[in-house]
Amino acid sequence: MKKKRKKLLPLGIKNQVKTELPALVALEAVGQPWFCEAHLTDMMSVAMVCMVLAEAGSDIHAAASTLFVELGKEQLDAEVLRPLVGKTSVWLQRQPNGKVERAIDELLGTQCKGV
Repeated sequence: MKKKRKKLLPLGIKNQVKTELPALVALEAVGQPWFCEAHLTDMMSVAMVCMVLAEAGSDIHAAASTLFVELGKEQLDAEVLRPLVGKTSVWLQRQPNGKVERAIDELLGTQCKGV
């Protein structure tokens, strides 16, 4: 039986199915009967990674922060979320793979600690 090998993408190229599509699908699910916790998590993940990566006070940091706040509301508004998810997803897609990976590790608390 062959081992499944992880496909490595060239630096700067993201796997859109894993990085962009989940948040965009989640956005379309807002207000639908099939909307679930996983959809909310996908959008929150984009917001949190952008907040870690983007410079405080930048447009992207502000958009990500606003997105995070909007996602915490009882009633989600797709029309409010749409430009925020779009802006943060596109920006995140343009970031270097290594920076994104480090931000995710930081959020998960798995980054290497210097000894």
